[in-house]
Amino acid sequence: MKNDIKTALTLIVLANILKKSPIYLLLYFLAFIILSRRAWKALPKLLLWAFIVGFSAELLGTHSCLPFGCYEYVNLKPQIFGVGLSVPFAWGIFGAVAYLTASCFFRNSIKRILFAALLMVVIDLSVDPIMTSWKAWVWKTTTSLNWFGIPWTNYLGWFLVSLAFFYLYERFSNIQIEDKLLKLGPLIYFLEMFTFAVYAPTSVRIPTMIAFAISIVVILLVYFWKNESINLKR
Repeated sequence: MKNDIKTALTLIVLANILKKSPIYLLLYFLAFIILSRRAWKALPKLLLWAFIVGFSAELLGTHSCLPFGCYEYVNLKPQIFGVGLSVPFAWGIFGAVAYLTASCFFRNSIKRILFAALLMVVIDLSVDPIMTSWKAWVWKTTTSLNWFGIPWTNYLGWFLVSLAFFYLYERFSNIQIEDKLLKLGPLIYFLEMFTFAVYAPTSVRIPTMIAFAISIVVILLVYFWKNESINLKR
């Protein structure tokens, strides 16, 4: 493994260990700066699209209830135009992890961005219960079908917003990711999901554990399906 990938991976592991600290974001972006030098040169474009589309969606969501449902930022500070400033950066981090994982399995663009958007939804099965337990934001929309109190509309919104910035990224980027980094995608994704479950408040430990289990099942199903497809072609 090349030194830059090793260094970036070390920073990502450290970020997950310090997940409850604001330094989490800083460590991830330091890792991304290193990776963008050689291993994944187009990574900054993905972060930019995720930030732009993610912030626009959050701004729209807090003022018009679309596409997630009605909610309001409360304890998450600082805010800009009523949106927690850290949130668009989180869209970038989670987007990069999900896209890298999807790219490990799919070379076809449509399948890749659809799977990456699905992986984003699975991430939010952990994120939203944790953040609402801290009252980082408060949901006003209630639906009979929900995930531990989170309306189903939120997850549809996550899928659509993720799909939008993944599409824009692929449409306007020349994407080349080193194979050694690609193979680390699922491990980094599992690390994210695992640390969400470990650091979750006791009141929302159950949804984060279930989300972690779902992430394992989803990725393993794709892994075995891809291997079976390869074997059938031989």
